[in-house]
Amino acid sequence: MVGDIFLQEALPQSAELSAVAALLQSADIAFGNLETPVSERGTPIDKWINMRMPPALLAEVANMGFDIVTLANNHLWDFGEVAFFDTMRHLRARALPYVGAGADIDEAWRAEIVPVGEFKFAFLGGTSTLGPGSAAADGRPGVAPIRIAESYHLDPLASLEQPGSAPYVFTRAWREDLERAVAAVDAAKSEADFVVLALHWGVPPFWRSRFQDGLADYQIEVGHALIDAGVDVIVGHHPHSLQAVEVYKGKPIFYSLGNFIFHHNRGPVSHTPVSRSAPYSVNVDRRNRNWSETVIALAEISAEGELAYVLKPALLDDNGNPQLLNGAEARAVIERLDAMSPMADICYGDGFGSLGFS
Repeated sequence: MVGDIFLQEALPQSAELSAVAALLQSADIAFGNLETPVSERGTPIDKWINMRMPPALLAEVANMGFDIVTLANNHLWDFGEVAFFDTMRHLRARALPYVGAGADIDEAWRAEIVPVGEFKFAFLGGTSTLGPGSAAADGRPGVAPIRIAESYHLDPLASLEQPGSAPYVFTRAWREDLERAVAAVDAAKSEADFVVLALHWGVPPFWRSRFQDGLADYQIEVGHALIDAGVDVIVGHHPHSLQAVEVYKGKPIFYSLGNFIFHHNRGPVSHTPVSRSAPYSVNVDRRNRNWSETVIALAEISAEGELAYVLKPALLDDNGNPQLLNGAEARAVIERLDAMSPMADICYGDGFGSLGFS
C-alpha cells in the first residue's frame, strides 16, 4: 500500500527506481491512489490546481507493479466529466482495476474483490476532499464521498489579546455519507475475508494553525466508525506528507503515507489573492522533507489469516520519484513516524519499521 501517484513524464531507468518497482512487483497486490484524471481531453474546472496525466503514462504505473488503484480524491474531476470517464476507460483498457469512482454512487462505493491464495481481499475507496461537483450521487457520476461539516470557535478573550488569531476548526462527517460508507463496508465484508479501505482525507502541513496541527477531528470519527463496521486496514493520503499511524481495536489506520510518485504539476494554477498567500505558497516547494518522505506499507498474511505490517521508508528525489532508504536515513523516518503516532508502536530494524499491536 502506498500514497499519492501523479506522473507527468516517463519514469527513469534507474537502479533506485528499479528497487522500488521490485518491491511492489514482489507483492501479490500493490494498491495506491491515482491522484489525477488520465486523459488529454476536457476543460479545467474552476478550482485552485488542475491536474491531468497523459494516457501513455498509465503504462508506467502498471509497469511499476500496481494491481489496483483508488480514484477517490479531489483531483479526479479536475478536467470535468469527459476526462473523468476517459480515466476509467483507459484503466479498463489496461485491465487495471479501480475503486472509489463510478457512473453513480453505487458504482463509486462498489468493492473490488481480489483473491490471494485461500483468502479474498475487498478494496474500497472514499474521499473527504472533493473537487467542485465531483461527489457521486444517485444517477450522477463522481467519486465516493464522505463529506465534512465545519464549524469555527472564536475565543473572545484570546482574540482580545491576539487579534487575527486562527479560530479552532471543528469537523464532523455528514451522517448520511458515513452511513453509506458503512453500508459499503458491510457489503464488502459479506464477499471477502479482509477489507482494505483507501481514504483521501486530512490536512497538509502549514494549512492548519500550530495549536491544531495534526489530525482533523473528523478523521478519528470516520476512521473508528469504519473499523467498527469491519474494515481491516485504512490507508490514507492527501496531506502529501507522512502523518500518524493508529492501531484501533487491533486494526491499523495509516492516516497518511505521503506522496509515492509525485511529479511537478504542468496543469493550470489559479493565482487568486488567497493562493498568493501562505500556506499556499509553501506548497510550491514540494521537495522539502515534509513532502518527500514516504512509507510503503507491507501487509503480510499468515496461513492462519493473521495480518502483520512492516513499513519501508523511501524519499522522493527532486523530480518526485521515490528511492528506498536504508541505515540512518531509514531509521530517522521510522523514528519520526513513531514520534507522531502515540496510538501505535512502531519499531525499526534492518531497514524496515514494524507495527506493533500490544
